Amino acid sequence: MIRATVGFLLFSALSIPLQAETILVDEITVTGGAERVKTLPGSATWIDPVELEQYEHTDIHQVLREATGVYVRDEEGYGLRPNIGMRGAPAERSQKITLMEDGILIGPAPYSAPAAYYFPNVSRMHAVEIYKGPVSIAYGPHTVGGALNLITTPIPDYFQGEVNGGFGSDGFYRLHTNVGTTSEDGRWGWLIEGLSFGSDGFKDLDNGGDTGFERSDLDAKLSFQTTSNAGHQHRFLLKLGAGTEHSDETYLGLTEDDFALRPYYRYAGSQLDQMDWDHNKIHLDHQLVFSDDLKLTTRLYRNRFNRAWRRVDGFRNNTDSTDPLLSAPFSIREILANPTGISESRYLDILTGVTNSSGSEQQKLDVVTNDREYVSQGVEWILKPTIQWNDYRHELTFGLRYHEDEVDRFHSVKAYNMVNGVMVYDGIDRSPRLSNIGETQALSLFVSDEIHYQKWTTTLGLRAEHIETELTDRLDNTRSNSADQSVLIPGVGVYYQYSDTLGLLAGVNRGFSPSAPGPRPAGSIEEAEPEISVNWEAGFRFEKNKLNLESIVFFSDYSNLLARCRTSDAAAGECEDGEEINGGAVEIAGLELSGGYHWPLGPGRVPLEVTYTYTESAFQSDFVAGFSQWGTVSKGDELPYLPENVLTLELGYEIEDWSMELATQYISEMRETAGNGAIAENERIDDRITLDLVGQHYYNDALKFQLKVANLTDEVDIVSRRPFGARPNRPRSVELGFQYLFE
Repeated sequence: MIRATVGFLLFSALSIPLQAETILVDEITVTGGAERVKTLPGSATWIDPVELEQYEHTDIHQVLREATGVYVRDEEGYGLRPNIGMRGAPAERSQKITLMEDGILIGPAPYSAPAAYYFPNVSRMHAVEIYKGPVSIAYGPHTVGGALNLITTPIPDYFQGEVNGGFGSDGFYRLHTNVGTTSEDGRWGWLIEGLSFGSDGFKDLDNGGDTGFERSDLDAKLSFQTTSNAGHQHRFLLKLGAGTEHSDETYLGLTEDDFALRPYYRYAGSQLDQMDWDHNKIHLDHQLVFSDDLKLTTRLYRNRFNRAWRRVDGFRNNTDSTDPLLSAPFSIREILANPTGISESRYLDILTGVTNSSGSEQQKLDVVTNDREYVSQGVEWILKPTIQWNDYRHELTFGLRYHEDEVDRFHSVKAYNMVNGVMVYDGIDRSPRLSNIGETQALSLFVSDEIHYQKWTTTLGLRAEHIETELTDRLDNTRSNSADQSVLIPGVGVYYQYSDTLGLLAGVNRGFSPSAPGPRPAGSIEEAEPEISVNWEAGFRFEKNKLNLESIVFFSDYSNLLARCRTSDAAAGECEDGEEINGGAVEIAGLELSGGYHWPLGPGRVPLEVTYTYTESAFQSDFVAGFSQWGTVSKGDELPYLPENVLTLELGYEIEDWSMELATQYISEMRETAGNGAIAENERIDDRITLDLVGQHYYNDALKFQLKVANLTDEVDIVSRRPFGARPNRPRSVELGFQYLFE
């Protein structure tokens, strides 16, 4: 059905001219901006350009500490592959949130492979918005937790640009520049933007190898709008972009003892590990403005992402050996968890380069290159009529989107001997470990009515998704399969302006995260089911003079929680790469608090911002999962990697051309596997407090200098033991930056 529709959709799209982002800010934002958030019938956070420029973060994890209901899990210290969750939805590779750039799906393959190994660089963003609850169903496909929309630099109204850069610890550098203008008659506009940043890395290999990264982006925009003499107006926007990354990153961590002695040390077995990717996009937008009360937006988009991650995967497994000390029936995860075992210690010594491989097959290290190509493309229409009927104003939205994406996986493997701390290829060609294609076609329909009546704002929304998935296994055709999913996702949100200073809100929506095309394990009788939940929220907003407060309680009732097996889990023998695992019913509840106050102190002022999230969770059944994050689950067990408390305090002082701010974040302990009660030490991520300091001086209207100190107290913490051993946070780092504006 979907393939039969695409021809009509593309013909219609090409017959309608194309939206100008500079004018149509409401079309590329979801929340509607800072003022709109205050009366939105749902929970949302708007992080504006001033806040982004204050810290000039390159790590989206640090940006999101300003939002409640958001959980991040560090991985390599720089936020290269973010792990973001919302309202209890697992943070694992941000696969349970809808990720957008300027309102367009930007994940590599949002349906077929939602794990976001590509994430847009936040350094080039103009603003960031986070939204949860009923407002999230307008976009999809993932509505269980919420969505994140990254808003790019707009085309300026007149000729202007900026050069923004910085240099710091561990060879860190950042250079960001853009320039653009709009013609005097306002009809034409353009913008060119470039970004490059990287580091030598803060970890050390014994052989002196690289552990850093380099990233770059190049983007361009061209806009055009017609005159409105004919009674309607056409607005066009073309956006092109390309990006690359080379990083010498690894999944390999350390044993507990080695972490205590040398937390920033990397084993010799990771010396070949590296990630290379390239990304490009083309987005064509058009808006036909009939009047202030009737607009039709058309969007066409195509994103392509290719990546190859080469990394150590384990030892070659020869369980037929007559000598148990020469066989390797262990994963790297097992070796690092039990380094003192007789067999495990032998392999740990090879992994660290202390002992040479004997040359036998079972003492060779497997290095796997996970080569993947992604395509995500589609066309979308959004019709927005506004109707005034007596005292009721109806702001209607009708949305239709055809989307298709695919992931082409090819995992090759080579074996290496460890010789005097150097990995030496054994020269043997081996068969690929995995080769398949996952494809999805999705047709989505969204209808909403935002009703304004006196002090009330009520939003009624309904999303319908029909999804067709197919997996083609090139190594074993018997494992190829296809499936269809159809779902209705309703939602309702209400906001009541009780007084000039106090507003009340409440809402409920259905949460949905589709199952992706993946393998059906041999002998499996249980089909993976889509993730379904019912999400509730209620709270208030208060604003008076220099004080603002917001408090929202939320409750998510999952009928089925879904986990996806990553390549690293498959390497540990826990599940098959791409396999989806049902977790059954789960309940998640929490409280979100945020507030701010600015008061005068001497000749300056003191700004204070506070965000706090409390979360609790519980599985609702007993089961055994072939997945170590869950393991053997008992009713009442808590979800892994979900902190109970997250608190951020930002306190500063501003005077004339100077400002300084100290940001303090507390994250309570987390468990690495599902469980209840006290957490075993080797399964616990301890609570941690991180302090960041930033100072700024505006030399004049055009030039600003900045000094940043991240992790001011140089705390050393384990941020994760998954997938292979303990890995550290980034140590204290100092950066000196500048910003120069020209026109």
